[in-house]
Amino acid sequence: MTVTQLLEEKAVQYGERAFCICDDQTYSFRTIRDCAARVAANLAARGLRNGDKLVLLMGNSIEFLYVFFGLGRIGAVCVPVNPLLKPEEIAYIVNDAEARVLITVPEFAPMLPLVCELMPGIESVYFVSDVVPDGVEPFSALLEPVASVPEIAALPESVASLIYTSGTTGEPKGVILVHKNYIANARMMTKVATLTEADRFLCVLPLYHVNAQVVTVLAPLTAGADLVLMKKFNLYAVLPLIAKCRPTVMSAVPTIYHVLCQLPKAAEQDVSSIRFFVSGAASLSEDTYLAVQRTFKKPLVQGYGLSEATCASAVADPDAPIKWNSVGPALPYTNIRIVSETGPDAAVGDVGEILVSGPAVMKGYYKNPQATAEVLKDGWLHTGDLGRFDGDGYLYIVGRIKDMIIRGGLNVYPQQIENVLASLEGVAESCVVGVNEPRWGQEVLAVIRRVEGNCLDEGTVLEHCRQRLASYKCPRFVRFVDSFPKTATGKIKKTEVARQFADVATISA
Repeated sequence: MTVTQLLEEKAVQYGERAFCICDDQTYSFRTIRDCAARVAANLAARGLRNGDKLVLLMGNSIEFLYVFFGLGRIGAVCVPVNPLLKPEEIAYIVNDAEARVLITVPEFAPMLPLVCELMPGIESVYFVSDVVPDGVEPFSALLEPVASVPEIAALPESVASLIYTSGTTGEPKGVILVHKNYIANARMMTKVATLTEADRFLCVLPLYHVNAQVVTVLAPLTAGADLVLMKKFNLYAVLPLIAKCRPTVMSAVPTIYHVLCQLPKAAEQDVSSIRFFVSGAASLSEDTYLAVQRTFKKPLVQGYGLSEATCASAVADPDAPIKWNSVGPALPYTNIRIVSETGPDAAVGDVGEILVSGPAVMKGYYKNPQATAEVLKDGWLHTGDLGRFDGDGYLYIVGRIKDMIIRGGLNVYPQQIENVLASLEGVAESCVVGVNEPRWGQEVLAVIRRVEGNCLDEGTVLEHCRQRLASYKCPRFVRFVDSFPKTATGKIKKTEVARQFADVATISA
């Protein structure tokens, strides 16, 4: 099955029943199917063909869904791009993807001349607006009635999208996801969460990211459920929206949950409709988990995944006993191994690299066979993440191989130190990296963003760590910042932090 066939099947089954609520407007299964089909037909009439790439450069909107679901009718490929990127970053992705069409929003107009100059392969540009600059067509032109719509051209093995990695370890790479990757991952999520037609998802994460695409669009579609799409993220509007629209599931990143719990009168908001919250994309601290329990008194489960495995590979069952610091067992039809440096599977409790196999694993990296060969070996995706299993088969994320600090021959996992720092009053966020140091090879650096108004100092940080960590794991250096560079999903860009403080050991010598 393809993404487009899934929508077609559900539109026939549910017809005029609501599927998406956005900006107080309700869109039925059939409406979204029909609009997606018209978009596909009009793009085909303008020359978009099977295998052509189309860039979606926009935030959350119903138009995003029309394109995402419609492209399968002509076998074209969706390339979602974060609109907050700089023109040069956007141009790199567009040129690497060899895209021909760009659909974006009016806010992008000031950058348009520069970006078009940087990406000459773009032949057509559409704005989601009726007022457009010269040389640009309104998106409404793609919704004009057509005599007929194309039959669905995409096959399950056809490429559905190119999802570009955040580039935290170099230039972004295009992850090739085929239709059956999406369908398989959505079915896994539906099964483990026991989703039904009675569920309603709240989508607050950006649709250009796989988390929103799979967890809050395709999973409810698979179950015949519906969703509320927050068009422009507003932290202060999340809890009132839950009270108003009564969703049963919300997926977000730890930072969102942390701040929601700190909002005035958060505990008084009506979140009774929620069955469970899902947290992913970054490490969840115990403080944040406990704050959610105190404030909202609802299950909060973690999930683990990466774009190279479509979205999720492990998610905790919300109806099972929750181990707050675990991402749960492997999803159905997904295999996960923990492999030691020497190759054999690690024993229960031992740390090793996380390997994933199953129908959600990507086809490879676009135009990058070398990078593909480095991570896809013998049917297994080598994630570069470090983890361990407990005796119940629950997975715990320890960190990234490339983040691991080797101090005097001993392995230090930054995430463990970051978890300790998260329990210290005054720490809003932290990032632990290794810095080169001649005696030990690497030393531990903790970079901290303080809670506003707090005067946390280096001595307090070091003493807190000494009481909770082995001496070789304790930070040697502590630095404070006002903000961290982040990816679209809220992950701190550790490579940039490490680069910024690369000479801290030399300066301090």
